[in-house]
Amino acid sequence: MIEVNDLEVRGSLNAQILDGVSVSLEPGKTLAAVGGSGAGKTTLGLALLGFVRPGMRRVDGEVRFDGRDMFELPESELRRLRRESIAYLPQNPASTLTPTMRVEALIEERRLGRSQDTEKLLELVQLPSDSSVRRRFPHQLSIGQQQRVAMARAIANEPRLLILDEPTSSIDPTTQRLMLSLVERLRDERGAATLLISHDLASVARMADDVVVLSHGEIVERGSALRVLHSPVDSYSKALISASPDIAVDQPSLAPDADESAPVLEVRGVSAEFNLGRGRGRRTIRAAQDVSFDLAAGETLALIGRSGSGKSTIARVLVGLHPPGAGEVLLNGLKVSPHLRRRDRNQRAAIQLVPQNPEESFNPRRSVGDGILRSIRQARGLSGSAATDRLALLLAQVQLDPALARRRPHELSGGEQQRAAIARALAAEPQVLICDEITTALDTIVQGQIVDLLQQIQRDTRISMLFITHDLALAHEFAHRVGVLNGGKLVEIGPMSEFVRNPQAAESQELLDAAPSLSRTLAARRQATGETRAIAAS
Repeated sequence: MIEVNDLEVRGSLNAQILDGVSVSLEPGKTLAAVGGSGAGKTTLGLALLGFVRPGMRRVDGEVRFDGRDMFELPESELRRLRRESIAYLPQNPASTLTPTMRVEALIEERRLGRSQDTEKLLELVQLPSDSSVRRRFPHQLSIGQQQRVAMARAIANEPRLLILDEPTSSIDPTTQRLMLSLVERLRDERGAATLLISHDLASVARMADDVVVLSHGEIVERGSALRVLHSPVDSYSKALISASPDIAVDQPSLAPDADESAPVLEVRGVSAEFNLGRGRGRRTIRAAQDVSFDLAAGETLALIGRSGSGKSTIARVLVGLHPPGAGEVLLNGLKVSPHLRRRDRNQRAAIQLVPQNPEESFNPRRSVGDGILRSIRQARGLSGSAATDRLALLLAQVQLDPALARRRPHELSGGEQQRAAIARALAAEPQVLICDEITTALDTIVQGQIVDLLQQIQRDTRISMLFITHDLALAHEFAHRVGVLNGGKLVEIGPMSEFVRNPQAAESQELLDAAPSLSRTLAARRQATGETRAIAAS
């Protein structure tokens, strides 16, 4: 149905984006494209739409849909195909949702005469079909809910080709399982061909029939999903797979246990809420309810939970960006103001946040070095040569090339942006570092590098970390303790090793059951298909 033949795409300064890439997608089959950031995966996915991003150009090759070259079709025919036969779900679901349109209008916009009604589509993605959701705007939804609305739009017309770009990167395990089940249903019942672009190798193992591994725009390995993920041949493929965290593997040895002295951070009975809508439609959402926990020096506490469970709201409370309705936060035994502007310089510096999207947190018109210097000046009052010397030390600490400090945020890779954001947070010499979903957009190799970097910083400085994540496998590798949130309530907290072996709360068990595991998924598929002997022989 879809054939890509010798596709070559170049960027500015003739940079190689894709170099002679050839793949084919068949009805009812899933092809996965995996590889590092900048490998060309998204460019390949967009090429299936007959589209090349501004600043890039197609130099050679073709993309054929039902025998017709997508790049040679009239614009009107391309628009028809994209509306009726092809669905594209980008990595950031909010980018497909017009912010001034309500959920109901967003889905209606995509529906054709043959499509299921809006209520049925919302039910398919397990969202309430009543007015409480249909009348909301995108910003009034959690990231997981935004992802579900985007998926409802994507499947509204039962597309023949489904292009999924990192569909599981920003959502919790239970929502991941739902999304993948929807894709499997569309593939199996409607015969849709699927291109799955993903860093999540456990999801690839579950979904894909075949895999291509991309590196610097070239396919370095291809084959059946079971063969490539179980017995990779190329050295880059091996590194990518070996770096994938796995909840089924024993927890590695961590840094020494946290200090048993008085905790650095104490959260006592914190509750927080926010309002949605106006007038009669105004609703109050309780994002956190009577949450309490401690954080010791040198300790990492993972905070996990479904989308909308209150993780990011708690992070904002701790840094003073969302005043709580009740409760208090203590730093070294002293209560800190709930308002950031009312905290003194030392208190502001002591608790720092590394955001989920580092590119958006930097000024796009200034270099990342300027952004880090601004934090150095504000948090520590340094200027002149003292500030530039401190910048050089921070860049070395996060293992970032000093030359990159002169670039703007969009000129850095995802891993480089994340290192720059960590350096900016460390500029304040904090006692507590809050990491909010900082690895969601990174491939397994870069993800591992960031985690190793944080662990090294913790060993060197005894900094305390609150690691907010939906990736249980990564938290399992990284955290001393874990806290589980459900509906704003902390339903379980304890050592990570005990949590994995014997979870106490029903929500904990559900999250663990839904957590993807590469080794378990491969074993189940080998058993189901009887390919164990064949793979071993290869």
